[in-house]
Amino acid sequence: MKILKSLFTAAMLCLAASAQAQDCDLEISIANITKGDVVPEAVNSRLEAKLTRALSKAGIVAAPYDAQFFIAGRFDDAYNDIISGPSQKVVVKTTLTLYIGDADNQKVFASESFDLKGVGGSDEQAYTRALNQISATNTKLVDFIRKGKDKIIDYFDTNYATYINNARKAMAARDYDQALFYASSIPSCCRGYAEANALAMKIYSDNTNYMGEKLLAQAKAAWAADPTEAGAREAHKYLSQIDPSASCSSAANSLSSQISKTTQKQWEFENIQKHNDAIALEKQRINAAKEVAVAWAKSRPKVVNRYHFVTVRRW
Repeated sequence: MKILKSLFTAAMLCLAASAQAQDCDLEISIANITKGDVVPEAVNSRLEAKLTRALSKAGIVAAPYDAQFFIAGRFDDAYNDIISGPSQKVVVKTTLTLYIGDADNQKVFASESFDLKGVGGSDEQAYTRALNQISATNTKLVDFIRKGKDKIIDYFDTNYATYINNARKAMAARDYDQALFYASSIPSCCRGYAEANALAMKIYSDNTNYMGEKLLAQAKAAWAADPTEAGAREAHKYLSQIDPSASCSSAANSLSSQISKTTQKQWEFENIQKHNDAIALEKQRINAAKEVAVAWAKSRPKVVNRYHFVTVRRW
């Protein structure tokens, strides 16, 4: 939980800064493309790299986890043949169709098709060369991403209240990780962002106080059970995790002083100060605005074949 606290503090600073930026902090994951049963991994990697660059140019982050919004697609071959000869060649004429969709609500927001041709010494090389015809600045690709981005923004503008309500429910149940996920899901360019951001700050504060009280109770119990140096070490294991901004911080410091006087050893500096220094160092290393939300999203059970509704929808 101390990692959660430091991550979230940095996240709030990043979110506040992003609110002033022109681009919107949207996240879209990239699903593997499909063609029959298998597409060579190199082809997936090449397309993912192109889509990542194209998303970045549109002010969208390619999420490194299974996000609600995603790009998926498939190849449909009009022609795939092998030309025999001294140097065997694979010739491919195919259509790559891409989709931007909402996995949670099973909706397609935008789609676009690209007719491609490629020749190579293998299927992998032929498809890779076919993909070379699409650049990150391709007009059709840029317009496709822009349409999907607009649809996602419209989605949040319409449904932000649901996210805020879900955050409040999770907060009431003291499921703070989930509450932070919902509160930080609304992009800075969307309606309801200011309200969600204020709620996220409240969630963080409540979580800090809740965890502080819990840790303080554990420290008191450890010290009461064994008021010796060994018990002091156990108590300070809990005290050192209490955030200095917690409402029980003063009580924690008082207990630490009492223990130090009894054991004639300055535990507060040795443990709590080291913890505070570690938090400060950790904050400097945080460069992502939604690490807390990402951690919770990654922990969600994954739905098998969650993208199949897209890839078979029109075929």
